[in-house]
Amino acid sequence: MLPALKTLLICLLIGLGFGMYLYFTYDQRLERIVISVLSTACIGSLMMLVINYRNFFTMVTSIQSYKMIIMIILLILAALTGSEMMFFAQSLIWKNEHYQLFSGGNIYFLNILIVLVTGIPIYVSEEWKSLLNSQILSQQYRVLELEQQKTTFELELLRAKVNPHFLYNVHNTIAGLILKDPAKAEKMVLLLSKFFRFTLNKNSATFHAVSDETDIIRTYLDMQKIRFGDRLDYVIEADNTVLPLQIPSFILQPIVENALKHGIEKRKENGVVKVGIKLDGNEMLVTISDSGPEFSAMPGSGMGLQMVRTKLQLLYPGNFTLELNNEPEKHVRIIIPKRNKNVAG
Repeated sequence: MLPALKTLLICLLIGLGFGMYLYFTYDQRLERIVISVLSTACIGSLMMLVINYRNFFTMVTSIQSYKMIIMIILLILAALTGSEMMFFAQSLIWKNEHYQLFSGGNIYFLNILIVLVTGIPIYVSEEWKSLLNSQILSQQYRVLELEQQKTTFELELLRAKVNPHFLYNVHNTIAGLILKDPAKAEKMVLLLSKFFRFTLNKNSATFHAVSDETDIIRTYLDMQKIRFGDRLDYVIEADNTVLPLQIPSFILQPIVENALKHGIEKRKENGVVKVGIKLDGNEMLVTISDSGPEFSAMPGSGMGLQMVRTKLQLLYPGNFTLELNNEPEKHVRIIIPKRNKNVAG
């Protein structure tokens, strides 16, 4: 719309200038200026109408040379139509003149020449702008696709890191139980099988239900209870309204594993791990606490926590919270946007 208004303003100024020239040279009637302004306004408006709606007129072909021919014909028609409108307005302003169709003579050729000289460069310029915008949009879409592919790849890389890391720790526990308590070793193997059944079934999912995540944590903690015995107790609390919602898959297990490694393992007496998930408006609040020693002054350098932070940054860039606090009790708090079950991804 801005180029059209700009061109119309230019046409009005040209018409005013040409009308004043005619007024001061041979025709001292103010109507001459009015007619000149109307003429350029009509012709200029029709010219820009043709250019602005060029896609409608040229949709019959995709060949640029054919489009140019169509535009030249349309610009000529715009010049002729604008000229006739000018002659008709002139007959209304000057009562003594009778309007007659196609009686302009050489004025038609002059107006056609002006329209072609003015309109064709504008048309070419608008076509280049349109082509450039299409290329920019195409590049932006391609960049977005590449970013999504990069995010997917990095998430898969994180998942590939989590499973061997966890398997290594559990393998050592099973190895220690085989001779000391074969029944517990067998139970640990069954729980490990259940845990990795979750992993295999959810392997391609970036998100899954909160209920799935709590089942994964419960299975993991049941395995650890075999290892720690009465030294470990756990509590998992999640509102029924939260269970169907979506949460990044396997996001809590590394944090719970840290709570055991840096909390429960360091206690001789009984320890407790608590996992709480609830809603706060449009945000999901996840809290993992343990009764072990407080976080150090520079916490958060472990591989598990770094992987969780990286995954959250990939999924919620700049829109999540991951905090490590010692008050009112030692806990890790995650705040992420609420994600409904029907959201794809």
